[in-house]
Amino acid sequence: MPLLAPQHKLVLRHLLSRDGTALPSELSNATGLGTEDVLNALDHLHRTDLAVPMPHTPGLGEGRWSLTSHGRQVGPSLAKGEPDSNAANEEGDPAQGWGFPWRPMKKEAPVYARTLPRPTRENRRAVRRPRFPLQIPDQPPTKRRWGLLATASLVTLAGIVLMLITIRQVTIEIGGIEDGVALQPTSIEGTQISFTVGGANARSAQLLLDDFPVSGVQRYGNRIIWVVPPLTEGGHSLELVVDRRLYGQVSRSIEFSVDGTPPIIDLPKVLEPVPMNQPVTIAGTSEPGATLVVGGVPLETQDGSFVLELDEPPAGPVSVLAIDRAGNTSTFNMIVPIAYPRTQGVHVSAAAWAHDGLKNSVLELIQAGKVTAVEISLKNESGVVGYNSDVTLATESGATNRFFDLRAAIEELHALDVRVIGRIVAFRDPILAKHAWAKGDQDWVIQTPEGKPLSKYGGFTNFQNAGVQKYNLDIAREAAEAGIDDVLWDYMRRPEGRLDGMYIPGVGLDDPSPIIVDFLRQSQSLLREYGVFQGVSVFGISATRGEFIAQDVAGMAQYVDYVSPMIYPSHWSRGEYGVTHPEAQPYEITRASLADFQRVLDGTNTALVPWLQDFSMRVPYGPAEVKAQIDAAASLGIHDWLIWDPTVTYTAEGIVPAKS
Repeated sequence: MPLLAPQHKLVLRHLLSRDGTALPSELSNATGLGTEDVLNALDHLHRTDLAVPMPHTPGLGEGRWSLTSHGRQVGPSLAKGEPDSNAANEEGDPAQGWGFPWRPMKKEAPVYARTLPRPTRENRRAVRRPRFPLQIPDQPPTKRRWGLLATASLVTLAGIVLMLITIRQVTIEIGGIEDGVALQPTSIEGTQISFTVGGANARSAQLLLDDFPVSGVQRYGNRIIWVVPPLTEGGHSLELVVDRRLYGQVSRSIEFSVDGTPPIIDLPKVLEPVPMNQPVTIAGTSEPGATLVVGGVPLETQDGSFVLELDEPPAGPVSVLAIDRAGNTSTFNMIVPIAYPRTQGVHVSAAAWAHDGLKNSVLELIQAGKVTAVEISLKNESGVVGYNSDVTLATESGATNRFFDLRAAIEELHALDVRVIGRIVAFRDPILAKHAWAKGDQDWVIQTPEGKPLSKYGGFTNFQNAGVQKYNLDIAREAAEAGIDDVLWDYMRRPEGRLDGMYIPGVGLDDPSPIIVDFLRQSQSLLREYGVFQGVSVFGISATRGEFIAQDVAGMAQYVDYVSPMIYPSHWSRGEYGVTHPEAQPYEITRASLADFQRVLDGTNTALVPWLQDFSMRVPYGPAEVKAQIDAAASLGIHDWLIWDPTVTYTAEGIVPAKS
């Protein structure tokens, strides 16, 4: 058999030096070995019949160890590390003194018996018999010590239980991850998970991931470290199994999941149109366990379902955010469109409303049931504010021209059951541009690259400037307070032409479309407070070429209740949409261009209220041409429209409202 290991010899040597008995802690202090290593050495000496644990009560301190008689006999030679040659010669057994196998020593008679004669048949007979017979009772003593027996039994049982408990006390502490946690793949990859083992030898521990052994485990004494590699998505279990001395195995496991998939939100991005100023119910479902925030409001969910009650429709998109347990997010903007009422109207300038003849012709259309709405210019292309405005800047700039009383006009038209739309030409404003430039407010004005006011349209104000924005919003607020039904913005764009051919202070050569959209966001928030609808007039080409004039129709649709494309047949070039002569083919060009706007607005539920033509340019327009445009719109399911005639002399015969 092989020789004892050095640390086994060291422990044996110190046992011999202590008269063959010692506590493990005493051996640990004497040898400099750890308690675990001393116990391993004693265990080896026990298996080789060199040492045995002495009886003691478990739980009442550590037990002592003692050398066996064999250990006392062969221990000295084994502790030296070399076999005892003299003993081998005397006995003739070369294995003597090596620990295993060994030959039991021949037993000799005790010293006191060595002089006695060996027993023979004869001397056995010569043994004297006792003179008096001995009587052995047939029954044991009647008095038994039951109390002492019971006490001894209880003490023994308690010792056994305490021993079992002591043997089973193995602890495993896990660090670096929580039980039941959900983590993203990038969050858990590279994480160090630690296992600290107490009461057992950690070298015997085995780490299992989903019941399969894990490689790459690092061991530091009683501590085990595992650096998590890339894991597949889904649930996982991690278990550490440790062998226990004399009592099987102990283990501890945790569950966790890896999730890199954003949570699913079952909610339409655009709701069906809802009435103005009416409560709105938003209901949907999300991934169970996810946190949901709608419009900044955290929602409680049951089994993933949620319901949000709003007192009225929100102005603009509503943010929707879902966050699952692993931290994955899903977000989008949900639009709650307003149900726009049936609108079939005509344009009226401020001067025309102040003219009895022109005003009466419009009233006749109303009485004949031709129109349900009248659009009146509040601020026109020249920058003139045509009603009795009290906006300070309108007065200071000389823009106010009190053609009519706005509140009175609204009341008169409402009495006829007609809706009133206020048209505000926003950024084409020669009066404000000249006034600002004269005051030294050059950043209020769009300029040439040389730094002079842009001459196009007589002056174009800077839509990026906060003062310009406030001026237009003040006019809109004044109209809303007067009781207007709609505000329809016009010239909500930049001047046409190359961006490098103009200078927009604060914008430079960047796309100004987001600035235009943000202005509509501000105005919608303002007008919604008064229950006023908001619309925007756009060029006919903006469905496909809006970037040339900063008209992002899809972006605008998020903040308006309706879009009014100016699809006048006279404004299209020949061949547009495959129409040979658009001005002479009003039905064909109207239908083709409106179909393009329907495509752009698809999925927004934003109303489409096109501007139709009732004026003549190169081709005379009469009842047939006006009706052709109305019929073309109706063929696409569009029954709302506004008719434009700058002279406010409408062809009544051609205005035939379509039946929806």
